[in-house]
Amino acid sequence: MEGAKTVKSKILSLIISIATIFTLTACNTNTTQDDGKLQIVTTLFPQYDFVRAITGENSDITLLLTPGAESHSYEPSATDISKIQQADLFIYNGGESEVWVNKMLESAGDVETLRLLDFITPLENHDDDHEHDSEYDEHIFTSLKNAVIMLDAVNDSICSIDSENASFYNQNTEKYKSELMKLDNDFSEMISTAKHKNIILADRNPFRYFANDYGLEIQAAFTGCSHDTEASPATVSELIGKVQENAIPIVFHIEFSSKKIADKISSATGAKTELLHSCHNISKEDFENNVTYLELMKNNYEVLSEALN
Repeated sequence: MEGAKTVKSKILSLIISIATIFTLTACNTNTTQDDGKLQIVTTLFPQYDFVRAITGENSDITLLLTPGAESHSYEPSATDISKIQQADLFIYNGGESEVWVNKMLESAGDVETLRLLDFITPLENHDDDHEHDSEYDEHIFTSLKNAVIMLDAVNDSICSIDSENASFYNQNTEKYKSELMKLDNDFSEMISTAKHKNIILADRNPFRYFANDYGLEIQAAFTGCSHDTEASPATVSELIGKVQENAIPIVFHIEFSSKKIADKISSATGAKTELLHSCHNISKEDFENNVTYLELMKNNYEVLSEALN
């Protein structure tokens, strides 16, 4: 394990060195973008969407995580690091999946950064079998309450680097914030009168912050950052029993899941299967259709309304 970490660290150092050469070459040949727009780089989709909502046409945004890709296995390329080094603002989540950022920033020079985990009261990891050393759950973006806080943090950073357009950014932020807060209130009202508060997630569980907001109980096949794809027979049996015991009509899976476990539970119980989106990343089709974080969370509201009532 330690040897693998050392190799990854050496590879990242090499990538950073190559990226630095690329950056210096780009600066010397004037190939960097100079269209007057802010150059902003984000690691995950929620940050990308917040920047897009705040800045409108005033920024060129790079989403490092390729649409459709698994975020937990992402590693930056030399091109990615070069983009970060040349950005006006680099926004990242923080947490176990982004430990590469710390190494990169040591060599990146003067980069304006925003680490969103710094603005959230993190939940401690309680996974008995997790394979990482992370102390906190990194899936902060599954909470609408956290999203409001992060939206403000992103806006503040953008206003600090482009104060001339602060009024425009503040206006856009308040508009999006009001929609997030309304949806949060809708969730609270719906869940407060729900027949039950049990969610069966036949997948990993990135929804601890979401569940914590509304007093929900989530029983999942795996822990939040597990790399497992096959659940033990005992786990599947337990989830089947939970569905039958509580007459739960819907079993959930997350985005980019194989759905194998959800289908198995559905076959045994008659429950439907539905997507509960963590908003970590989106598909290429959704990206091309300009799907927003808010729209994904509204879809979650619709399927949960049916599942809990």
